[in-house]
Amino acid sequence: MDRFWDAAVRLKEESVVEALEELYEGLRDEALSRLPRDPNDWQVVALALFLSADILTADEDFFGCGVATWTADTLISQLERRERSPFS
Repeated sequence: MDRFWDAAVRLKEESVVEALEELYEGLRDEALSRLPRDPNDWQVVALALFLSADILTADEDFFGCGVATWTADTLISQLERRERSPFS
């Protein structure tokens, strides 16, 4: 598990950049319509839609928003499975 954490930290340090809201603000209404329980999270969904990206979260407000969501446990499980797979 430490190995995955170290890799995640390195990835964050090497490749995470701030996304300007002006890039995804056109998707605000769409994102808000997908988050009836917590409209304060609209930026995350709008950016995921803009980037065609999944969301890594434990916040259940994102579940069912129409964007693929991952929990840390599920992501780690999938990474471990792919490491063992002869098809990866």
